[in-house]
Amino acid sequence: MFMAIQAPDTGSARTDLTTHLAMHSLFLKGKGGRRLELRLASIEGLQLKGFNLSQATMLACNLSQTNLEGCKFRETDLANSLFIGANLKHCDFTRANLRGARFYKSDLAQAKLDGSDMRMGNLTLHRKGEDVVSREFITDLSFCNLEDASLEDAVVRKVRLRGVNMRNANLSNADFSESDLQGVVLLGAKMEGANFLHADIKDATFTIDNTTRRLFQGLPAFTEHLQNLAEIDRIVGQHEEWVESGGKTGTRADFTGRKMKGVDLRGRELSAMSFRGADLSGAQLSHAKLAASDFSGANLSYVDLSGCDLRGAGFEGATLRNTVLEAANMEDLQLRGGGALPVRLRDAAIEWVDFSQAMIPGDRFKGLKLRDCTLPDGASAIADPA
Repeated sequence: MFMAIQAPDTGSARTDLTTHLAMHSLFLKGKGGRRLELRLASIEGLQLKGFNLSQATMLACNLSQTNLEGCKFRETDLANSLFIGANLKHCDFTRANLRGARFYKSDLAQAKLDGSDMRMGNLTLHRKGEDVVSREFITDLSFCNLEDASLEDAVVRKVRLRGVNMRNANLSNADFSESDLQGVVLLGAKMEGANFLHADIKDATFTIDNTTRRLFQGLPAFTEHLQNLAEIDRIVGQHEEWVESGGKTGTRADFTGRKMKGVDLRGRELSAMSFRGADLSGAQLSHAKLAASDFSGANLSYVDLSGCDLRGAGFEGATLRNTVLEAANMEDLQLRGGGALPVRLRDAAIEWVDFSQAMIPGDRFKGLKLRDCTLPDGASAIADPA
C-alpha cells in the first residue's frame, strides 16, 4: 500500500515534497541539506520535469503517470517502485537500482540506463520490528518505448520486456539472460557483447546478421525463426520461377497471415504475391518487384520499401508505421487488356511515413487518416467537397 508524503506536523503532500526536493538539491551541491529518502510514498501524476534526484532513496514509491522527463536518477535506489505510464524521456538512470521496478507502458525514449540493475527485487514490509509481508517482484518494462535509449552494461536479467521498442538503442554488454523479450523491436540496436542466454525472443523483430546469429545462437525461438526464413526463401524461389515462365512452371506464392518479421527479400521478384494479414515488420524489401501485390491488413511497420515497384499494390487496412518509401513507384499499373490498377490505401493506418520522394498520384491520399506524414508537393489527405 502506498502512502502520500506528509509533513511531520501539517501541510500538504505537495508542499512537503517541494521541501524534500529543495533539501536534496542542497545535499547534491554540498551545501548542507539532506539526502532524499522516501519509502512507500505516492507522488503519482505530478509534474517533476528536470529534477536531479541522483543518489536519492525512493524505495517502493508510486511515480505512475508522473512527468519525469529529463530527471536525473544517477545511483538512485528505486527498487520496487512503480513508473506505470510515466514520461521518462531523456531520464538518466545510470547505475540506478531498478530491481523489481515496474515501467509498464512508460516512455523511456533516449533515456540512459547504463550500468543499472534491473534484476528481480525483494520487498519486505515491517510492523513493530517484525516482517509482515515479503515478496519478490520481477522488473517489468513491458510495452515501454526505449527507442534510442542506452542500456550499456545494464543488468537486465530475468526482466519482463514484452513488446518493448528498443529500436536504435545501445545494448552493448547488457545482460538480458533469462529475460522475456517476446515481441521486442531490436532494429538498428547496438548489441555487441550483450548476453541473451536462455532469453525468450519469440516474435522479436531484428535484422539477421553476424551479430544476431552469434548472440541468439541456440535460442529455440531463433532456430525456429531461421527455419521459417529458409521456408520463405524456398517459396519465393518457386514464385520467381512462376513469374519467369509465365505460369507454366513454379508456383505462385501465398503468404497470407504469415509471420515474416525481418525477412530479407531485397531485389526479389514478388509481383502479384499475396501478403494479406502477414506480419512483415522490419522486413528488408528494397528494390523488390511488388507490382499488383496484396498487402491488405498486413503489418508493414519499419519495412524498407525504398526503390520498390509497387504499382497497383493494395494496402487496404494495412499498418504503415515508419515505413520507408523513398523512390518507390506507387503509380497506376497499366493492364494489358486496357485500363489501370491504382494503388489502394483505404482504411490503412499510416503513421510517420514520408511519401515526398515516392512516385504516387496526389489524389491517392484523399480521405485517408494520416499521422505525422510528409506528402508530395500538392497532395492532400482532405477529401474534395461533395
